[in-house]
Amino acid sequence: MKSKLIAVQEGLHEAAKILREKGYRVTTIDKAKEPIDVIIYSNRNNDYLAHNTTGEIRVPSYNQFVKMINVEEVDINNLVSTIEELE
Repeated sequence: MKSKLIAVQEGLHEAAKILREKGYRVTTIDKAKEPIDVIIYSNRNNDYLAHNTTGEIRVPSYNQFVKMINVEEVDINNLVSTIEELE
């Protein structure tokens, strides 16, 4: 199993599935209890808004300098290789 903890935006189920299959630990921003290594998000995904009425994402201080990847910019098929390039 890979050691990186990846937070995936709500609704990006396919991205979460791919990452789990590759051995990454996957969580959401809201459920993370330890520092996140990478956040996967989408500008086109509005599912998070259904759970977040403030429009703000509150990130604990230990996650202030997290790498973020927009799945539209890298394409879902290149997601794993993009994360591996960060290592």
